[in-house]
Amino acid sequence: MMLIKEILKRFLLFLNILLAVYTLLVYQLGYSVSVKHWLAGFLMLTMPFVLVTNMIFVLIWAIRFSPSAFLSALLLIVGYPFILRTIVWHNIDNNDTRKGFSVMSYNMMWCDAVTYVHENDTTNAINLIKKAVDIDADIKCVQELYNWDGFPQFRTIKKFRGTHKYYTYVHSTPGNDRGQGEIGLAIFSKFPIIRKQEKYWSINHNGLLSADIVLKKDTIRVINVQLRSMGVRVQKVIEAKEDKELAKKEAKTIYHQLKGGFEDRAIQVKELEKWIEESPYPVMVCGDLNELPYGFAYGKIRQYLRNSFEDAGRGFGFTYHRQPGFLRIDNLFYDEKKLEVKRFKTFSETPYSDHFPIWGEYLFK
Repeated sequence: MMLIKEILKRFLLFLNILLAVYTLLVYQLGYSVSVKHWLAGFLMLTMPFVLVTNMIFVLIWAIRFSPSAFLSALLLIVGYPFILRTIVWHNIDNNDTRKGFSVMSYNMMWCDAVTYVHENDTTNAINLIKKAVDIDADIKCVQELYNWDGFPQFRTIKKFRGTHKYYTYVHSTPGNDRGQGEIGLAIFSKFPIIRKQEKYWSINHNGLLSADIVLKKDTIRVINVQLRSMGVRVQKVIEAKEDKELAKKEAKTIYHQLKGGFEDRAIQVKELEKWIEESPYPVMVCGDLNELPYGFAYGKIRQYLRNSFEDAGRGFGFTYHRQPGFLRIDNLFYDEKKLEVKRFKTFSETPYSDHFPIWGEYLFK
């Protein structure tokens, strides 16, 4: 019996050491943010597994009163910044009466026009657009906005402009601010927009859109971004579980979509970096990165800006409203040199899109 316990102990220690080596590799990729290869992207996807498994080993060794617990405990301390990208719990100071400005980001899933037009189900599309318009925010950055004045329900730009006079928009036709029957990125503001810049990527209808917005005596540059989609459709794999060949095909499709996504986002975020560096004003980056908080794109932006969820959020802040359901891929970043985040919220009770809206309130320092 003692021999079996000793063998088990040595085996667990061996696994713990292997985990430690792998953990250091993943940490190196996360902290250096220098490896753009798609393989690094796959490794970074395992960060939650790395953190959870190290916590499990700490508990196992602690129960056995073994000093081996210090190995995984030390690794968790080294990876503490990644834990803060995963779960936080900030208290809200309700006595803070300082007035700031608020920003919303929302991926509107084509305003669910496909269901509305082809399935004759109007309820979700109407509720989705209404919720996006009704959320109280001074600046609204939306991705996958669909507008078609031929359908009263999809006069989306007009609906937003009922409360936000100033706006700018981009889709595949440069300089097009009308958005008839297309999807694109838009920024709606209660404050004047004095300059815009746009970049459209044909893959997945993604792009960059910036607006220089004058807030009384100050000016900020808001960059609305949607990087290439991960292309993950886990639900299709689940639905195909009875058909092994179909499930295998769907899993292979996910692999190729992820691989292509890692490669394209590395290129796209390089252009976003340039926009941030060239800004003469404090910068905010809002939108759908289509990447977890441990990946290359997120890490690159964090070298310039703070993340609002990390500094003022609560819980896990998951923003993707589809399977697997535990992804935070929508973000609000801000320039901590000139701004501070007062509050942050994820509207996880809003079910209409495949993303949840996120919202933050900011103050000038």
